Amino acid sequence: MIVIHVAAQNWYTTDVNSFEWQVLNFYDSIARFGVPIFVMISGSLFLSKDIPLRKIYSKYISRIVTAFLFWSFVYASREYMKTGSILKASAHFIKGHYHLWFLFMIVGLYMIVPFMRKIAESESLTKYFLALALVFAYIIPEAVDIISVFSERYSTFAGKVVNNFNMCFVMGFSGYFLLGHVLNTIELSPKVERAIYLAGIIGAVMIILMSAFASVFKGEPLGLYSSHSVNVMCESVAVFVFFKRHFTRESRIIRTLSKYSFGAYLVHAAVIGVIAKLGLDSLTFNPLFSVPVISVIVFTVSFVISAVMNHIPMLKKYVI
Repeated sequence: MIVIHVAAQNWYTTDVNSFEWQVLNFYDSIARFGVPIFVMISGSLFLSKDIPLRKIYSKYISRIVTAFLFWSFVYASREYMKTGSILKASAHFIKGHYHLWFLFMIVGLYMIVPFMRKIAESESLTKYFLALALVFAYIIPEAVDIISVFSERYSTFAGKVVNNFNMCFVMGFSGYFLLGHVLNTIELSPKVERAIYLAGIIGAVMIILMSAFASVFKGEPLGLYSSHSVNVMCESVAVFVFFKRHFTRESRIIRTLSKYSFGAYLVHAAVIGVIAKLGLDSLTFNPLFSVPVISVIVFTVSFVISAVMNHIPMLKKYVI
């Protein structure tokens, strides 16, 4: 997620025919597994055990709500200092900073955990749900996005037709949520695992090429890397399977990063903003090097801040 947000700093304002934009597009494309991986990990944890609904609300949802209120206030305060407008700051607080949308989405998934768990308990229902999600949450949305490159009129028409089905339950991120549980519980043969990695590589390459082509064709930045696309899904599944196969929860590094990752995610947008004000962004020097360098800096600073906050009991319990 940090790589995506660093690469996106000048993504909208850079000439799509330039080398710089193509580099930003490359980094943005290969890191698109960020949000799906978060959701898949949550699904693997929440659907593998019976968590009482009361606990879901009292422990997990309540913590996310308090975290949102705290961090949204922090970012809204920055907005007020920039604009001097209480109205704009209030709107910013209610809506949340651009990266806080994730908290709304994950709360929604937590709310439907009891239903998702019933589906996860049945192999046939799981297959049926994932099949519907594949069609309505990935294949069709990506097809509509591709059509939009050539005709906004036809893509809008196609989108309206698809929306008439109102397949809300299998759309959004619920497919990733269930898929994370499935991939965490089944054993994959070496042949299937290699096929998943190959699909992931192809997916990543297709994201890069399709976004580059669409942007040059339209003459403006156009990223075909929505989380709800077949290519991003293939990329995300490959990364998930790789880490499941080659890393364990007993890994000290994984456990440490896991402990501080939520806080790092919440604060990283502010760190990016501060670094940009100091004159360092993705186009300060060659983006081929600036994006990974700045990403490492943001990653390090964000995790240090999160680690410090994790040692303050009140903050650890309610806001990170």
